[in-house]
Amino acid sequence: MTLKRERAMLMYDTDSAKAMTDPQKNLEALGLSDKEAKVYLASLELGAATAQQIAAKAAVVRPTAYVAIGGLVKRGLMSQFTKGKKQYFQAEKPDRLAHLLDVEKRRLAEREVKLKEALPMLESLVSMSGEKPEVKYYEGMEGLDAMRKVLFESQAKEIAILVNSKAYDSLHTNNEASAIYNYQLKKSGIKGRLIRIGQVVSKNFEAPNFNSKILSKDKFPFKGEVSAFGDYVALISYQEKPHGFLIKSKHIVGMVTLMFDCLWKSKELKDWR
Repeated sequence: MTLKRERAMLMYDTDSAKAMTDPQKNLEALGLSDKEAKVYLASLELGAATAQQIAAKAAVVRPTAYVAIGGLVKRGLMSQFTKGKKQYFQAEKPDRLAHLLDVEKRRLAEREVKLKEALPMLESLVSMSGEKPEVKYYEGMEGLDAMRKVLFESQAKEIAILVNSKAYDSLHTNNEASAIYNYQLKKSGIKGRLIRIGQVVSKNFEAPNFNSKILSKDKFPFKGEVSAFGDYVALISYQEKPHGFLIKSKHIVGMVTLMFDCLWKSKELKDWR
């Protein structure tokens, strides 16, 4: 160890020891302000004294001394009396400081009781406010690719899809991004349920973990796609320039999944083999 480092460590140890034995710092740790601590220590040394004498001993101006004395009197750490025409102040014995800790303990106990009483109401407010869904808008094929990226990044284990077969296939046939999406879907291992409106046109979505059913387009003239996965719901309109919304909300996912479950059990659906 170098001499410079030894000196630095010695200075640190000395400062630490001084801080631990510094009466003013200890009093401040108990909740007294620096001026209150100075005034209390000065009063201990002086005994009964006037505010002017205490101020001089504590090295503070007299108005500041009066404020500090007032705070100490309220805390029960100083007393006052009149002798002749002068008012004197005197610090209580140091063991009175233990009273500060007792008071603080009672306050903490009271706050703990109030907190326990308030928690149920506060939690109910959270339930009432609920979650705030995140909504993002996407446009064009690039937008659809971005939405699909969210699907794989979400690490969702299941996905439910309702899609218009003809609209989807006419938009995605011979589309390189669509081919990549279908490949990723197959490799991801995501389990899915697919309801296609209208007869199958292409082999899209023939993923090994997908169960598929067909719904008559005449009874359900829906020209877009709705999918629910993880914490997300995707709403897509397949127009000349497709566009859609991605909603992040567990509550909305729950509602969409419930509606999908009801439709999945419908007798209108036919299995796709």
